[in-house]
Amino acid sequence: MEDETARRGPKRSLSADQIVTVAMGMFDGETPSIRGVAARLNVRPNTLYTYLPDRAALERALVDRLLAEADPDVLVGRRGWRRRIEDYAVSLREVLLERRGAAALFHAAPMDGPTAAIVGERLLGAFVEAGLDPVSASRAAYAVIVHVLGSASLTAADLGDTTEAALIEARRQAVIDPDAFPLTAATLDTAATWNTVDQFRWSLRALLEGCVTPPRPS
Repeated sequence: MEDETARRGPKRSLSADQIVTVAMGMFDGETPSIRGVAARLNVRPNTLYTYLPDRAALERALVDRLLAEADPDVLVGRRGWRRRIEDYAVSLREVLLERRGAAALFHAAPMDGPTAAIVGERLLGAFVEAGLDPVSASRAAYAVIVHVLGSASLTAADLGDTTEAALIEARRQAVIDPDAFPLTAATLDTAATWNTVDQFRWSLRALLEGCVTPPRPS
């Protein structure tokens, strides 16, 4: 009788999760090539194609890993719906700012992996809990993700190679003609903190409030 193990073939020594972990470690603003990841794993590129058929698939997997690193579990629990959404949004923004180019990756690959599905479902659930119908909840969930990605992208671009503290100080010291731009000159301190988590929380809370507040009659 043929041996069952032999009939099934050799056991795979890799997994998609292991490949994504290595690729994430190699990510430096650009998605590593399949060939490069294979070399780091000391296997042939064809071995990786069994799990991730091309670079696009790898990018989508990296996007899903970043969503997972932000910990979707904070979207569930006994805390209020606002707090749960805010905690995940802040966490995701931090994850995207920890790696150069991570926010830009979301502009190159869709959010359609298993973690993205979980995040989407839990965001929908939070907004339904807030009293929205499913269609409105879907619009609100999308608005939150757009806000996170926009904030992370702008912050990453503004910071560049400088620090948050240095950027804040430079903005506060900006020379603005108060006669030509009186409002801009009067709000330099506020503008200096645009890229901080405090500003992000402020704008996110305003967004959430707008999502669940019925519009006024025209």
